[in-house]
Amino acid sequence: MNKSIHLSIGFMFCIMFCLLASGNVLAQEKHVAAGTDLSLYLDPDGNVWTWGDTKLPRDINRRIPYIVMQNSRSVLGSTEQKSFVIKKDGSLWGWGDTSYGQMGIILETNDGFLNTPRKVMEQVKDVSGDGTIFALRLDGTLWVWGNASIQRGDKGKKDWTTPHKVMDNVEEVSSTGYHTVVRKKDGSLWAWGDNQCGALGTGDTEESVKPVRVDVKPLGNHKVVQIATRWGETYLLADDGTVWYSGEYNIRREGCLDPLHLVPTKLDTIDNVKAIALGQFHELYLKKDGSVWASGYGVAARAPFETVPTGLGKVMDGVVEIAGGQSHSIALKKDGTVWTWGENDLGQLGNGTNIGSATPVQVHFTKP
Repeated sequence: MNKSIHLSIGFMFCIMFCLLASGNVLAQEKHVAAGTDLSLYLDPDGNVWTWGDTKLPRDINRRIPYIVMQNSRSVLGSTEQKSFVIKKDGSLWGWGDTSYGQMGIILETNDGFLNTPRKVMEQVKDVSGDGTIFALRLDGTLWVWGNASIQRGDKGKKDWTTPHKVMDNVEEVSSTGYHTVVRKKDGSLWAWGDNQCGALGTGDTEESVKPVRVDVKPLGNHKVVQIATRWGETYLLADDGTVWYSGEYNIRREGCLDPLHLVPTKLDTIDNVKAIALGQFHELYLKKDGSVWASGYGVAARAPFETVPTGLGKVMDGVVEIAGGQSHSIALKKDGTVWTWGENDLGQLGNGTNIGSATPVQVHFTKP
């Protein structure tokens, strides 16, 4: 008999207890993640479910969630077509686009896509990046491999498949195809890469191939507890629940809007924020009261795709975790249920259809 998988309230209490007991290692666990047109969910038994454009074998019905890995601890998506999973033993596994060696190998066939999970690294705490991959290890060291672009921060070494150490004492990393931002254990922020409209937050528009210190003086005595990046922009979450940003999304256009945001600038439209998740065209905010708010373009931001972005609006309540894909969103609720909304042309909502929805729909997980 088929059994539906539900995350119990008891399991959520277990998560909170483990976070308190284990410190920063488990604090990086992610139970929902989103890629370009794909979704990931880690259930209480350590099973990783995926759906959408997963880049796995094509004989699978991608509009319905299916298990791809077991014994896992964290799931991580990407704005590019690849997925990563951290297993319970700390090993990093991945599949999807490896045209720049993102999976530790460059394939000459299958258009550069790896369609079966492959072990990439040991003792990993978190991972971020697109063509260039950054892995934060359990000892606080930051490693990089993949495309030798400006966001690498290691002078563009050409042996793309071999990880190189970039920095010590790192707490968090967030990287795009253009720039990278790091939060160190001492609370300082460092950034490198393209800085066309001020994404590095250094007060100027000078690009840098080496880490430069982010100007956090506008935050006063408040500490940054989360960083989130996308093309040309950096978002910072402070310990008082305020959100700050620098840069501008029009990274592929000439010139920048006026005024420039060359240092972190406070967002006056949102407060009491607990977590941020960025899609390619929309923003998600999880507030401390469990409510989720969205803004930006398209159905992932609660409206049909338009040339003018939607304002900030409430999506749902009772949420503990969020994730943003290119044009869809995922939320894990306190009761253990998983909900999605946004575009669905490749089955990324997981409801068995290809019909998009601006209203959250529940995803069901059924073991074979």
